[in-house]
Amino acid sequence: MSRKDAVTTSKALRKAAKAQATAAASPSASYTFGATLAQIDQFHQLLRTISAHSDMVTVCSGAQMDDASLSTLGESIFNAAHEVRVLVDTIYTQRLCEGSLLGDG
Repeated sequence: MSRKDAVTTSKALRKAAKAQATAAASPSASYTFGATLAQIDQFHQLLRTISAHSDMVTVCSGAQMDDASLSTLGESIFNAAHEVRVLVDTIYTQRLCEGSLLGDG
């Protein structure tokens, strides 16, 4: 896979996932967990970090890299994924009242 194809494929997958998530969230859906805007921002930041570093690994695979580059990228991806896991676990503890609907205060 060429570098351009890898980046294009990654963008297409993200766009399709976003469209699917938007369609799945109906206004009358019942929600179980709540998240703060800061948590959502942190989640998006971490996902962008993971995505960018993963794209870098894909684009540079096979290319001559500094000895520490690949391990540094891998460690960064691992750390961001761990932070996502901690954030998801935190959000899991923020349970909403039984049967809360979107827009309910």
